[in-house]
Amino acid sequence: MSKEQIPRIDSNEELRNLLLPYCRLKYGEVWNDSVSGHKVGCLDATNDKDILKLMGNNKAILSIQDPPYNVVVGNNNTNNLGKISLGKYIEWSKQWVQNTVKKLKADAHLYIWLGADQNEGFQPLPDFIIMMRDFKGLKTKSFITMRNQRGYGTQKNWMAVRQEQSRV
Repeated sequence: MSKEQIPRIDSNEELRNLLLPYCRLKYGEVWNDSVSGHKVGCLDATNDKDILKLMGNNKAILSIQDPPYNVVVGNNNTNNLGKISLGKYIEWSKQWVQNTVKKLKADAHLYIWLGADQNEGFQPLPDFIIMMRDFKGLKTKSFITMRNQRGYGTQKNWMAVRQEQSRV
């Protein structure tokens, strides 16, 4: 039995135009849950003004991040179908991590789920870990690996990694 592939919405304008009317948030909008106080925003994590729009003067006790946020990390400089160079990905990651850390309370926790492509030297994981050394206010608590269970779980699957950090 074959599976029908769903095209990426960033490279299929017809599908994108069909889906957009059903999207509740547009870029720059924040939804506030009046019942439990949660917020969801369609924002740029590297933009200070967007973070301020979501967080205001509040600080979080928990941040869960799952990059690469719809991009493919590669070792070339093309930006074809969301592919960015490893260097640009690490520089972008440094920006969103920095903005995240600014909005964490002193005793907060930061969880990061990150892909590691074994066909590309487990990138972006090694360079991401080295980049995280720059954040002296974070202390590593644990390093957890997990086999990605997409598809049929072949040996060629990449693995996902969660890196837990805290401010203390």
